[in-house]
Amino acid sequence: MSIIEANLLSDTVTRPTPEMLEAMMSARVGDDVFGEDPTINALQEKAAKMFGHEAALFCPSGTMTNQIALQIHLQPLEEVICEENAHIYQFETGGYAHNARCSISLVKGVYGKMNSEQVLAAIKPVFDWLPKTSLVSIENSCNKGGGTYYTLEEARSIQGICQMKNLSYHLDGARLFNVLVETGDEAIRWGTTFDTLSICLSKGLGAPVGSLLIGSNEKITQARRFRKVMGGRLGSCHGQSCGPFCDPPRPH
Repeated sequence: MSIIEANLLSDTVTRPTPEMLEAMMSARVGDDVFGEDPTINALQEKAAKMFGHEAALFCPSGTMTNQIALQIHLQPLEEVICEENAHIYQFETGGYAHNARCSISLVKGVYGKMNSEQVLAAIKPVFDWLPKTSLVSIENSCNKGGGTYYTLEEARSIQGICQMKNLSYHLDGARLFNVLVETGDEAIRWGTTFDTLSICLSKGLGAPVGSLLIGSNEKITQARRFRKVMGGRLGSCHGQSCGPFCDPPRPH
């Protein structure tokens, strides 16, 4: 790929190289509804292992992986703490309220970053008239922060607060691979800092679309149901609507 062709804003605005096109044309395919797409399965297994977790789930977009993460971590009347410029607040159409039916507690950080002291101060006391604080989410790197990023030490400082207060911890890692290139950190050290991670494949990584949600087997099993109800699970019609063109439904 020549310098003129490259646009590292996102691979969605970069023309694929011949090698990318060949990989797409020759990829092994299957029905992801039944867990039978070998290419997606291999991708999910590789990502989970890379970040030190049990499982991963491929989705069309980072917005979907973030929204699924909110739904698997939160119940209605609970809340997520995030910095005021976070993608889940600024750019996901208020989906936290629509999908997870949760509220959001905003922290005013510096160039998209908040610190552990601010997170601790944002945790609400337990009263009937307040939402229950249950999740903390950070974004790395910080889009509206101009590309600023949390160091591993900063992220783990917030992790300590989450562990102390029994809160779940999610990473919107849309550009995490860019951060890893800059810092030289190992992916597994970041992965084991969080309960779930969302990573984008369309940020200069050679894939035209897609993101992965990474976490435990239990969380990803739950996430598959939310992906389905949001329309993100492509594949079979379960043998119920195609008449003679469809195989009989198979058990999951």
